Amino acid sequence: GTPELKPNKFFTVSVVINEKEVYDTYVLHDSSVLSRMVLTHDGLWERQTWTDGTQSWRVFVTVQMDPCDSYAQCGAYGSSNATDLKCGCLKGLVPKSQNVRDTDNRSHDCVRRTPLKCKSDGFLKYSNVKLPDSRQSWFNYSMNLDECKNLCARNCSCTAYSNLDIRNGGSGCMLWFVDLIDIQQFSANGQDLYVRMVASE
Repeated sequence: GTPELKPNKFFTVSVVINEKEVYDTYVLHDSSVLSRMVLTHDGLWERQTWTDGTQSWRVFVTVQMDPCDSYAQCGAYGSSNATDLKCGCLKGLVPKSQNVRDTDNRSHDCVRRTPLKCKSDGFLKYSNVKLPDSRQSWFNYSMNLDECKNLCARNCSCTAYSNLDIRNGGSGCMLWFVDLIDIQQFSANGQDLYVRMVASE
């Protein structure tokens, strides 16, 4: 969910996912640079570097760049757009409560305009997004994207799928089985998410 953390000359970021743990690693390219990561009292994650001239820590990057970075800003099947900081429903869905349709009210849930039919459902591709909360998802390292799609299509409880790893053209499979929460639309450097939709949508 941090597209601004692109390859740079200061440090390399890696994500490790396995059966027992999920974590990020940061390797500094220059060992003479003093750097630390801090979680502030108000929930901001900051990378700070030491500045000799001022004898103080300077914020290099803050992960929460805008209100969209706060968890579940837009509710189920909602997507936050960092460009205009507004919530909107994914295509084919509508606000659960009609009185929030024309406002920028946050934390409203979206519902399907047409109920899913399971066997005849398809998938709609969303590009350049931050993937939804994955606490109730499933993943497999060895499957390709077509195998992932077929597995999701056969399970009526599967709500979405994506590649697990987007490097080198993509590999692996990630499936969701709950309402999709915490999606954010990026202008670039996001991932592809395939959301289950009724065929008419």
